[in-house]
Amino acid sequence: MSTARLTPTTASTLKLLSVAVAALTLSACLSGGGGGRADGPNPLAIETSEGKVVGISNDGIRVFRGIPYAAPPVGDLRLAPPQPPASRSETLRLSEEFGNSCPQSDLTTGQQVGNEDCLYLNVYAPAEAEDLPVMVWIHGGAFVFGNGGGEYDPTRLVEQDVIVVTLNYRLGNLGFLAHPALESDAGNFALMDQQLALAWVKENIAAFGGDPANVTIFGESAGGHSVMSHIVSPRAEEADLFQRAIVQSGSYAPFQMPKATAQFLGTSVANGLGCTDPETAASCLRSLPVSAFLAAQGSQSIPVVDPDDDLLPKSIQQALADGDFNSSLDIMIGSNQNEGTLFVALDEVGGDPIDDEAEYRERVAEFFQPYQASIPFDDDQIATDYLDFVDGAAKPFEAALSGIWTDFMFACNAYSQASTFAGASMNTFQYWFRDEDAPWTLVPPFAVSFPLGATHAGEIPYVLYPQAIMEQRYTGDPDDLNSLAGEMVDYWTQFAKTGDPNTTDGVAAAWQQAATGNLLTLDVPNASNANTLGFLGYHHCSYWADPPLVLP
Repeated sequence: MSTARLTPTTASTLKLLSVAVAALTLSACLSGGGGGRADGPNPLAIETSEGKVVGISNDGIRVFRGIPYAAPPVGDLRLAPPQPPASRSETLRLSEEFGNSCPQSDLTTGQQVGNEDCLYLNVYAPAEAEDLPVMVWIHGGAFVFGNGGGEYDPTRLVEQDVIVVTLNYRLGNLGFLAHPALESDAGNFALMDQQLALAWVKENIAAFGGDPANVTIFGESAGGHSVMSHIVSPRAEEADLFQRAIVQSGSYAPFQMPKATAQFLGTSVANGLGCTDPETAASCLRSLPVSAFLAAQGSQSIPVVDPDDDLLPKSIQQALADGDFNSSLDIMIGSNQNEGTLFVALDEVGGDPIDDEAEYRERVAEFFQPYQASIPFDDDQIATDYLDFVDGAAKPFEAALSGIWTDFMFACNAYSQASTFAGASMNTFQYWFRDEDAPWTLVPPFAVSFPLGATHAGEIPYVLYPQAIMEQRYTGDPDDLNSLAGEMVDYWTQFAKTGDPNTTDGVAAAWQQAATGNLLTLDVPNASNANTLGFLGYHHCSYWADPPLVLP
């Protein structure tokens, strides 16, 4: 049983709110080593708050893989808030190896992978660095898959004079299980991990040449949802953990999980695992093998709202409505034109295509089922309306269901959140990623019966993959791909430097703030400004402002 089931899924569908997480390993072959401090003769040796680490050099970039930012969350620290790592007297000599991934089921084989000793981060810095902006990437994966390691290569970002940090955090039941017997009875250990990593960055990044007062957090899907959670977290604001935020396809499920619901589900998980006695449930859960947690896990998890805790006292939606969020931040936020095609494609790849209209309507009903207790959506009318919206599509059922996923889950929420930030007089920049030849990040690149277009996670390679890998998977003109990718890297890094993504050379299109009623369209060969009316019409946002309901 899942610890969180707030957004609609099918078994194969949320193999994904990450393909952001893609199963592609991009580990580069690195070499080098040395001694000294960042400000000394050899910048590969860094003194951190726990002890010295020695990194390696890769084509002029200093790489520090597998730095522990927390004590291993094992034994009494399983299902508990993360603790700082122990101090070390010996030097930690790093290599091309990443730290362990957190326990999860392999996307391809379903087998258990990872290790509970997984709270590691990686630092990528230019050879010479002083007071550089810092970008901290939070990976996606529906909060049940992924890692901050080999899937991502921040080389092109670092080449623009920023420091990039990637990190792991606990996943699934081990990251979110809520239970009255636990000290942190609302779970949310994954969010605590992320905030401890950010605190480590704030304390240590200056030694790598970074500016601890200029940190941008960015993430996609579950990573973007994490970014939104930290934006509304009083604890993160009080600790001043970051100054800027980039939300990539992370606007889904803004109501999150109420604590009472999370504890009910978590208790059900514990009971199913044999930990039924409230007095001994905590120790029982900590004595189980990791495989038991994975076997009891659903296809996604979600952060939990606890009014009595300053980590996440209100849901994203409620905090934005009440104005209770960190309004001192600079914000970049966006979505992809065809987010939903990925989810529909994953079902087809898993052997469950949509065979006829009856099955399509069943899928739409399944999509809305988790919401029906609070909002009585007329799923049959919505299914009819979306068939009308995609009239003429070669694969109408797939196109209509993909459209529902895209518009309801991602696009219209992204616009609403951008509007809230802009209304709070924050520097807010909204994008719309539309390159329909975007490379699919799954490996192998399975064939499906309909075009994916600018699907969920499609924008990640333009910022965090090497050019060679991108070109291998791109079906359009490589020159167009490289042109758009170059602009996106410039926008992302310029935003991290100043809070304004506009480049100083004036070559790329000027990106107007969301308050002007405009957004930036990211499409080949070059980005361009557009009025948000086109976006709202394409995604039927007025429809979702007043959707069909079944009323008594």
